[in-house]
Amino acid sequence: MRLVTRLLICSLFLFACSLNALAETASRTPAKTVRVGIVLSVGGLGDHAFNDAAYAGIQKLRQLPGCIVDVVEPGDVAAIESGLEFLAARRASLVAAIGIFANEAVRRVASKYPDVPFVLLDSVVELPNVMSVLFNEEEGSFYAGAFAGLLTKTQNIGFLGGMVSPVISAFEKGFRNGIAFVNPQAKLLIEYAGDTPEAFNSPETGKKLGLKLAAEGADFVYHAAGRTGLGLIEASRRSSFLVIGVDGDQSGLAPGKVAASMVKRLDVALDTAVRAVLENRFKGGVLTLGLADGGIELDISRFNAGLVTPLITQRLAEVEAFLLHRTPASQSTSGSDRPGK
Repeated sequence: MRLVTRLLICSLFLFACSLNALAETASRTPAKTVRVGIVLSVGGLGDHAFNDAAYAGIQKLRQLPGCIVDVVEPGDVAAIESGLEFLAARRASLVAAIGIFANEAVRRVASKYPDVPFVLLDSVVELPNVMSVLFNEEEGSFYAGAFAGLLTKTQNIGFLGGMVSPVISAFEKGFRNGIAFVNPQAKLLIEYAGDTPEAFNSPETGKKLGLKLAAEGADFVYHAAGRTGLGLIEASRRSSFLVIGVDGDQSGLAPGKVAASMVKRLDVALDTAVRAVLENRFKGGVLTLGLADGGIELDISRFNAGLVTPLITQRLAEVEAFLLHRTPASQSTSGSDRPGK
């Protein structure tokens, strides 16, 4: 389909350009070796979401001349700090961490090593040597909500979050607004898996809540729940609802059952931070990546392409245009801002 193809081509082109820029920079400074250390988030590799998306970006970095990447996979939140300490003590050129559960650890370790650059993905620590890269998950979730709102037949749509936090609340808010933007009659059913970090690492809970949402009539369920979302996807195999995945492309986990994924381009974020180090222009601060920056995208599964008619494609293009050109005052989901039916 043209919309998705265009988005994917643009994203691939942007990343290819940035990868080439990195390679060119590295070739101009062949004597410089960049050692990047990254501490993954709780849940670890195999979550088919944030950690795996980060690891895909790491693999691309490893292709660059002179770029060495060390990866620490913490067993729990407490292990994040020791991982950061280990990497910073080795005087890494850049130390990376992921998510809100790394906040305090990054704050403490970055304060202890003020000459070491840190990048924190998907959360914020305000220190001179910390680059905080946020993704506009509210914008991406809005797009996902519009997708579900246009395709729902039951007028019941589900949202499964890990635990309540500012980031996950932004997912929920954006998804709700995206649904209302195209289909104000649809109802949003909400479930959260728990109130501790373990809520992102419980596939069994995800399966149970997925079946509960299906029993309540949801025919699309969007999740922001890490490994817990794997249970939701498993539940979809036993029911008629379709899943909208998150962070990475999850369509391969259940072909035909994961209709789309709201992808956060961690590879783009890591690329941005490493390039800043290579070019000696790294500085602390907050950078937000959205649809216009190639930092997020809605990846519609090729297994479900038949759901997306030319009319749906047109409507999604209208939603994309709204997101790309809106101002803060235009974020309302009511009135003439809503695309025609």
